Amino acid sequence: MNLSYYSESKGQTLHFFGFLQPENNDDEKRYDFVSLVLDRINHNLSGRIHIDVGCPVLQPQALKVDIPQNIFRSLNTPEEILKLLELISLGCLSLGTNLPIRMKRNEELPPQNSVSDNDFGFSELMSLEFHEEYLPISQLDVAFGKKYTLLTLTGTHYVLNRSIIISLGDLESVFDSASFLTQAGKLYNISLSPEFYNLNIELAHESLKLVPKPSVHALWFYGDSANPSQKYRIQAAQSYPLLAEYLLKIDEARAAIDTGKQLLPIISEVTGLSKAKLKRLTKLEKPSSDNEQPGQLDDEEFPVAVQRTRRFELANTLRIETIIDALNDVDVGIIPNSYTEWDKFLQITSGCTLALEKQLDISLSELLNSSKGDWKKFHHSLAQSAQIPVEGFHLDHITFAAADALEAIDDFTRTLFLPRILFHFTDNRTPLPLPTTEDLIQANIASFNLLRGNSSNLLGFLFNLGYRWSNRYQHISQILSPVKEEKKSNPVFEEKRRNNSWPKLTDKFVTKNSMLIHNLTSLEELKEESDRLNHCVGNLYVNSAKKGRCHIYSIQNIDGTESYSTFEVSPPNSRNNVFEIKRLTVCQHKGRNNRAANKKSKEALAEWVLAVKQGTLKLNLEEVMDWKDEANQKRDGMKFHQAGLLSPTIAWQRLLGENWNNKDLHGQIWNEWREYILGGKLAKQNNSEFILACPETQCYMAHFSPKISC
Repeated sequence: MNLSYYSESKGQTLHFFGFLQPENNDDEKRYDFVSLVLDRINHNLSGRIHIDVGCPVLQPQALKVDIPQNIFRSLNTPEEILKLLELISLGCLSLGTNLPIRMKRNEELPPQNSVSDNDFGFSELMSLEFHEEYLPISQLDVAFGKKYTLLTLTGTHYVLNRSIIISLGDLESVFDSASFLTQAGKLYNISLSPEFYNLNIELAHESLKLVPKPSVHALWFYGDSANPSQKYRIQAAQSYPLLAEYLLKIDEARAAIDTGKQLLPIISEVTGLSKAKLKRLTKLEKPSSDNEQPGQLDDEEFPVAVQRTRRFELANTLRIETIIDALNDVDVGIIPNSYTEWDKFLQITSGCTLALEKQLDISLSELLNSSKGDWKKFHHSLAQSAQIPVEGFHLDHITFAAADALEAIDDFTRTLFLPRILFHFTDNRTPLPLPTTEDLIQANIASFNLLRGNSSNLLGFLFNLGYRWSNRYQHISQILSPVKEEKKSNPVFEEKRRNNSWPKLTDKFVTKNSMLIHNLTSLEELKEESDRLNHCVGNLYVNSAKKGRCHIYSIQNIDGTESYSTFEVSPPNSRNNVFEIKRLTVCQHKGRNNRAANKKSKEALAEWVLAVKQGTLKLNLEEVMDWKDEANQKRDGMKFHQAGLLSPTIAWQRLLGENWNNKDLHGQIWNEWREYILGGKLAKQNNSEFILACPETQCYMAHFSPKISC
């Protein structure tokens, strides 16, 4: 393989490209490339990698590159900056392709009087047979990397210095990659896969316009103009544009498409959709040129989310499985029949309806049928209900509007609905029942049914309820603040929780026998460790590690691409460094398939333990204990009283707040809701006692007292 580099300056920005080009004798022909953007002033570096996944179209993925500022300060010329970017692009390509970086075959011998044999691992290089694929690096680039401490030789290949951190971000549009490849081939005379030139990007884009995130394989399937079955493929996409990617997952459907056979029976059987609904999908109208284009609100002018600790976080991923579930549940007549209508339908369905269905025990048909099939009008009405400008009302706004509605219902439940029921028990000197998690779930459903009244457009009602409540959220919090004040969450911890990660107990540690000992601090890392060593740490230990009840470590090769064994360390219980060092315990140490770890791993572990005991490897006690304290505070109080450790009174305090039975505060909250949030008959009630007489409350109270029937 060969690497080609190109760069161009645009003001204070430097664009750098690294292309991997195959040679004629390569066993595996790859066409990966990296694009980097460097801000010359503040040295911010970002980029994108386009990965060859065995298809003429490449998969683009965002890159994040962190480089210490002292490295830039040590470079004196533009040529040295370009050399640095060459090495960075090599590191990015190595990460994306999983290929090692090695010296070119004709440059395996280091030049005399430049770098010592020891620096290059000369004796190891002389004994190697380079049969596997690798990323080539020149002798001059190696010398440059060594000079500025940018490269490290690990056994037989080179890796970037550990201070340079490269990580992969989200997948990006495959159409962007295809367009860029086309331009790059012309501008830089880059050779591309011969099949790539058969790609009809415009035709593929038209075929996949309703697919949220098309894969590279879908782009190639519909865009390969040289395929003799392309006519049938385009016909299938035109007939079922929403299912264009989904059809590729069904072997029978792919075979039927390429032979021009009827698709309807196959899709109906796999998806469960009736033939009437599928036939409606075939009647999508072509969009006209004057169709409105989805807008985008300026989030600085209209933020999509108020920054506060939330009890409900809804996902808004556009998944075909979600859409099929919705189609199965709604009436045939409301299924959209135009591209513009489908855009609105997809946003509403993926943004909120499945979450609301689950949380409020309401059917999708009741949530969606009120659209009456006019999805553009329905989308506009929801924007108005949420008090968000229709122009640019998009998926994120829909998701947060639904989350605010759930927050509002939950707040009503905790501050008004349940306290009023409990007042009834205490006023009648009836023993309080023990609460359960199910009690809160059912109370939220009862509260929703009470609040909705006779509303026919439930989504509109919910969005408007969430808007009115969010506007009074601060006032309600001020009423409750003397008795319900919560400790502010650590923003760093909030970010870790969102990413399914947690604090590390120690930094990475490199042993004398060239092993890397790495504290696994995320769900992704634990899963990867399980896959590498075929054991259960990625399943059985995730919850304990996430709550700070154990710390899992991996013993790996120096660049972290291969794991040899896994060990568990008992968690610290204090911030006393001397005490915790003494009590540090390795609970277990396992190799592949839960077998005993090999000798080299045991030696590495012994060195790690010694480093901790001697204090050369520091314990991150403050952050770990802060995390553990927060995790303990967030534990479900139900576990305590179910074990008989809490009285009903204390259990309800844990669930509803310290002074849930303060009737003065209860009255203030009711007045706030009545004046600013509630509507209709509810807003006319002087106090919350009427809640007890409502059928929804009577049905809920029957759960606690069988004598009450609804």
